[in-house]
Order: sequence, then structure tokens, then C-alpha cells
Amino acid sequence: MRYLLFLALAVMLAAPVYAAETAAPALPGGGFQGPGGTVGTDTVAKALTAPNKTPVVLTGHVVERVAGKDDKYLFQDESGKIMVEIDHKVFAGRDITPESNVRLFGKLKKYPNKPLRVDVKVLQLLQ
Repeated sequence: MRYLLFLALAVMLAAPVYAAETAAPALPGGGFQGPGGTVGTDTVAKALTAPNKTPVVLTGHVVERVAGKDDKYLFQDESGKIMVEIDHKVFAGRDITPESNVRLFGKLKKYPNKPLRVDVKVLQLLQ
């Protein structure tokens, strides 16, 4: 009886492995392939008029650090400037200069009596 129970358990555990091996092969590179969500804003000009917590993707340059703040910077694209908040870990050890072309992914943050800013979650260094 124990052997029959052991055999049944082995078959149940092996079935998902067999199914995964016989399934269609994954595409090279992997990842999602299909329609994407929409981004709230893609320029500083649009971000300045968007509501709080709007997702943004900005392409341009981090031009300077805001005086007295460790994680706040001025970002500039062809349409204007906006303050961005970039945690040290988002830089991931990369050196960014005002000449570096970057793409920032984040959300707008609006607080009463404070300047509008973008909370950056991902910084992509462009070539």
C-alpha cells in the first residue's frame, strides 16, 4: 500500500514538470508582448497641468541638484523645467551629468504650499 501511495505522489509531482516541458517554447528575450497602458504625461509642460499622482515618463536632462536637498533635482526637457525627487538607490551607482540624456519614470506629487515635483521610480540612461 505504501508503494502505491508513493507512486501516486510521484506522478502528481511529475505532472506539472512534464506539462511545462511539453508546452510551447518561450519567446527569446521573454516579457510581455501586447498593448501597453497609457502614460499620463510625456513632457514637462503636460506634467505642470496634470492632476496629482499622474504617471509620467520624461526624457531630457537632470540639470542641477536643488540646494539643501539630497534627493531633489531640476529636470529639463524641450518644454520646460520641473523638480524631480530621485532616491539614491534609483541612480544604481551610475554617474549622471547635466549632459546625460535620461528617461525618468514616476508619478506627480502635489502638496499644498510646496512646488510640484515628480517622484522618480526608474531612471534610464539613454545613449
